[in-house]
Amino acid sequence: MRLKTKILANPVMTLVLLLAFVGVAAAAVPAFQATETPRFCTNCHEMGPYYDSWAAGAHKGVSCVDCHVDAGTVNHVEHKIVATKELWVHLTGDPRFPQGTAEVPNKRCLTCHAGILDKTGPRFSHKQHAGAGPCVECHSEVGHRVTNAALAKVGVLQPGLEGSASVIPVSPRGGAIGASKHITMSCTKCHDVEKVACSKCHEPTHVARGECTTCHLPGPRWAFSHPASKDCASCHAAPTKHFGPACASCHTLDVPFAKTVFKHVSSDCASCHVAPAKHSAGACAECHRKPGVSWVFSHPASTACGSCHNAPAKHFGASCVTCHKPGVAFNRAVFRHTSSACASCHKAPAGHNRAVSCATCHKKPGTSWAATHPASSACASCHKAPANHFGSSCASCHKPLVAWSRATFRHPSTGGEHTYRSFACVKCHPSGYTSHTCTACHGAKGGDD
Repeated sequence: MRLKTKILANPVMTLVLLLAFVGVAAAAVPAFQATETPRFCTNCHEMGPYYDSWAAGAHKGVSCVDCHVDAGTVNHVEHKIVATKELWVHLTGDPRFPQGTAEVPNKRCLTCHAGILDKTGPRFSHKQHAGAGPCVECHSEVGHRVTNAALAKVGVLQPGLEGSASVIPVSPRGGAIGASKHITMSCTKCHDVEKVACSKCHEPTHVARGECTTCHLPGPRWAFSHPASKDCASCHAAPTKHFGPACASCHTLDVPFAKTVFKHVSSDCASCHVAPAKHSAGACAECHRKPGVSWVFSHPASTACGSCHNAPAKHFGASCVTCHKPGVAFNRAVFRHTSSACASCHKAPAGHNRAVSCATCHKKPGTSWAATHPASSACASCHKAPANHFGSSCASCHKPLVAWSRATFRHPSTGGEHTYRSFACVKCHPSGYTSHTCTACHGAKGGDD
């Protein structure tokens, strides 16, 4: 008491104590505020997964203390004292998660969601479920959706939970599912969801086609299983230019339509298809052997070409197969002569006056019309001598097989100096080349030969 009296009696000491108290209080305010932020929680490594899931969740704009601590300064200060237990476990213990659902009274939720309990929706009524339990019983993941994989990564997962996908047992995204059972969720505590139609809670993303379970197995993946019904038109609309009375005649159930292999059930193509312009008459299957798979043309074995094809102008020949091979494009046909009687098809060109067989001079019928002169020297049998021509034998002046314009004149021998190179031609042939005389040089003694 005396000491206290002395301190109070000393103005200097009083001022020092007052300043010290103010300093401690001033330093406590920033520290208090810092411990209120979500980032402060990450100072403990085991809280990392919870911070990460909060930052990626729907409540990332709401501070941790808004959900985990009652409003008011006194409540927040008291929570600091309670939090020292968590700090003690962090420093001296071995924290393992999950540790159950955190206690979050409805009054904290209603701070932001005021009036939600009075709302009645088309698929779920909060008003009807207001007394069924706390909000977190159904909304356990709104603040955090922490997976066991995330907890295992930082080394705080409880042993034995490695195979579970989620740490929250009532999550619609976790738990096992049977072939016909609904996943475990909070609603199952009160309701037998297997007796409730899916459409009561779920809205399909596609056009309504009846109850969901007709095609889907309940569960997290909603695996599609095509119903046994063949009434395809009740769900599917035929595409433009589609034909056929029954879908199942071409499509197989449980196979995606895009992968469907069209199956023709009839060879009566004309019942569905219209032949293209200028198409020949006859059954389609005669030339198209794989209806529905390939329209590749396959020439029929028939050689009655005239039943489908018209001969082009100036075409000759009685039978097409004489020159054309069935199944090979006509423009690639190799002409094959089958007879040397050319005159049966061809007419001799103008000015051609040979009375012999064409093959006498044209050795490669159908391949080349190049003339090859025969070895015969009986030229007069084909050629007529031109005007003022002389000589009885063509071969005496012309060489067979050499063009006539290139012929070299060869004068018959007269003996001695008497050659056509020694004298002018008119010396011996004054009256033309059909006669000759020697009198121009020898006088009357020479006479005519």
